Amino acid sequence: MNNKFMIRLRTGIWVSLTLLLLSAVLPSCQKTGFTYDNIIDNNETTDYIITDTLSVEMKNIQYDSVPTSGSGAALIGRNNDPLFGKITAGTYFQIAAPASLNIPEFGASYDSMSLIMTPNAYYEGDTTAQQDLRVYRVQQTIKPATNFNYIYNNNTFQTETTPIGSFTGLIRPHTDKTISVPMSNTLGAQLFEMIRSKSPDISTANTWQEFFKGLNIEAGPLSKGVTGFQAQDSSLYMRLYYHINEMITTVKYVDFKLTNNTVQFNHVSYDRSETAISALGPAHKTLPTGSTNNTAYMQPITGVITRLDIPYVKNLLQLGKYFQLMKVILTLKPIAGSYTDHRLPPRLALCRIDNSNNITDTLTYGTLVKDDMFNENTYYAYDITSYCKSELTADGLTTRGLALTPSSTDAKTTLDRLVLGDQKNTGSKLKIQVYYLLYK
Repeated sequence: MNNKFMIRLRTGIWVSLTLLLLSAVLPSCQKTGFTYDNIIDNNETTDYIITDTLSVEMKNIQYDSVPTSGSGAALIGRNNDPLFGKITAGTYFQIAAPASLNIPEFGASYDSMSLIMTPNAYYEGDTTAQQDLRVYRVQQTIKPATNFNYIYNNNTFQTETTPIGSFTGLIRPHTDKTISVPMSNTLGAQLFEMIRSKSPDISTANTWQEFFKGLNIEAGPLSKGVTGFQAQDSSLYMRLYYHINEMITTVKYVDFKLTNNTVQFNHVSYDRSETAISALGPAHKTLPTGSTNNTAYMQPITGVITRLDIPYVKNLLQLGKYFQLMKVILTLKPIAGSYTDHRLPPRLALCRIDNSNNITDTLTYGTLVKDDMFNENTYYAYDITSYCKSELTADGLTTRGLALTPSSTDAKTTLDRLVLGDQKNTGSKLKIQVYYLLYK
């Protein structure tokens, strides 16, 4: 085999196929002058070949920003990840005025106000440590920038400097139905009086949104994990408690619920200064795996994805006059020890990606095989036959690489991350198996 093709075939599996197999697998061959009679009359054979040495290049890609609005999940907290750095997450959302303003003008008294939050069972970090949450009143209208449809992970909106609510305590993401954050009694009493007097600032939606633009929940300095919460009107709301002064005191409440969930979004920041991907960022958006110890990194919510290219796939056509690609299987192995305290993304998509690193479409979702006993043979497997066939005839404008990313929902609502070996990684080596027919 000529080395200029950049394809080195190991001693593979060579099988002479009978006419029965030829009739099953070769009807799609449309080469001029090629007929089944020619095969038989010339007493030549068709070889079924498997090779695993086709070159695959991997890069770490950094995006400037990723959309996180309208996900239905709020991420709040801090996490120190030795591979991805220090990550901080907070959420912004709008609050609606109460549906009813029926607090009597006389005989009612304010009691307290709390922010009710519902964990969604997602957690990243130390579940045994107390969490520290701070609630701030937003001073700008929460909305996408002009000419944009989404709000992104690097967007922020001005807030008051003093929190109007705080929480310090354990959060049990799988068992706590709700947590209650005590809110400012000064604000609570003000809202109570506005409801009781039916103030114009609370009686219509437009004036209310101008008066109360929303809430921002951020992690305090003591947080050691990131918790996910449901971001729906039934699961994230301020509850104002009051009572009616009667012979038997009646405790009542009104709710200020999350509204306009399309503008609820998560702000996520990171500090990778002490990691292997410290050079990756807005100023340096591509980092080959050769620069990161033959390791690929992926964490979409911080803008990091893995790109794969098969630059010499076209050279397969030069292996013989009558060549037919049958199957290509790509196997990706997480680095051993990188997921001991982190979940592996359950669904990972392979997408087409252009030369400007724009994802154009989704090709397939991989199969995750877990080795829970020894943690030595855990991998994702993908059938990329259709992709490779399209690349055989692609030109400079239509050629595409492959991007590895979770589902769009997981990318917005989790800190899911993955660390993979490339083809030169000794412990978690990427594997590509190419099956093809060759009639010479």
